[in-house]
Amino acid sequence: MDRRLLIAALLAGCAIFAWKVVEQRRAEKYPYFASTEQFISFGCNHALADAEQYQHISLDYSVASLKQVDQILGHVHDLYIKDPSSVSVQGMSMEYGAYVGEVIRRNEPNSYWTRDSQVMGEKAYPIHWNAGESYPFGWCSKRITNGEEDSIWIKYSILKDRRKEKSKIAASKTR
Repeated sequence: MDRRLLIAALLAGCAIFAWKVVEQRRAEKYPYFASTEQFISFGCNHALADAEQYQHISLDYSVASLKQVDQILGHVHDLYIKDPSSVSVQGMSMEYGAYVGEVIRRNEPNSYWTRDSQVMGEKAYPIHWNAGESYPFGWCSKRITNGEEDSIWIKYSILKDRRKEKSKIAASKTR
């Protein structure tokens, strides 16, 4: 009888161990984020690590680093053109899109993230700035698939210039 009890306890222990391993691997593959900030931080951390490991570039959240991201995504575009299945467009767009948006949030006044968009729907992760919404995940996806014609640096620069222009117009109306 004691032997059966020991075997049952051993089997139960093995089953619990196997369940925990499966759950841990699932959590690593599909992490849970309690907030938009956690999700964005996760993406940024992966972009920083990817840039350092594969391009030997240290990103620093400066506006100038957007040019470096454009360069990195240009290399990814080249890989994509050679073999589209070799690139996880969605994954790379999420990582670098989080970084691009975070650069905007840190450098542009009154900028903030939301999870959902009234225009693009749930889990669009727009960055709100310059009196509108921008979609850096989409910017990065287009940069990877379309190439230089969809430069994120140029998109940022155009939107930044529009803000300056709106500020000038508003200032001239108050005089």
